[in-house]
Amino acid sequence: MSELTKQQLRKYFKDIRSSFTTEEKSVIDQKVFDCFVQNGILDNCSDILVYVSGDIEIGTRKIIDHILGRIMNGEKKRILCPRCENGNIMHFYRIDSFDDLECGHFGILEPKNSCERIDSFTESVCLVPGLSFDRLGYRLGFGKGFYDRFLTDFSGITVGLCCESCMTDGELPRDKYDISVDHIVTEKGWFKLKGKE
Repeated sequence: MSELTKQQLRKYFKDIRSSFTTEEKSVIDQKVFDCFVQNGILDNCSDILVYVSGDIEIGTRKIIDHILGRIMNGEKKRILCPRCENGNIMHFYRIDSFDDLECGHFGILEPKNSCERIDSFTESVCLVPGLSFDRLGYRLGFGKGFYDRFLTDFSGITVGLCCESCMTDGELPRDKYDISVDHIVTEKGWFKLKGKE
């Protein structure tokens, strides 16, 4: 697929995602949620960096709700959600409930200004959105570059969330700034990535 431009690929994968019925999307989101939480990765991390999903992204609200429940039960964890600022910068802010979110850039829910900004992460895992991922862990994002810039300096574990129909068998086009994720979760489970243990 690398002969197509990123713009053409974005349209292709957006069309696939937009074609899902509400029920199909709900089933995919539930299966990704089940695979993610049953893996045990959350047991060994303190900071969970998680996007608040938009319409065609893999749903993260159940994941956020699950982690909030664990925090309420006494686990020492922080949920950190992204907020886009100054046009092209993304920072993560701690939220304690869904009430800490408001409609922000691109119509996506993000933390309110009153939330605490966190720049230093401990035993962290970052859930990474993408329109598509390839088997090497490289992603096709939405074209704004927020995660590409952020992941350059992020040292925690990265987990891409994707639907099976948007996984790419070939290599996605990439440049020297693109960073692969450590793991990918689809509705069929955790993907073993080529070249990663």
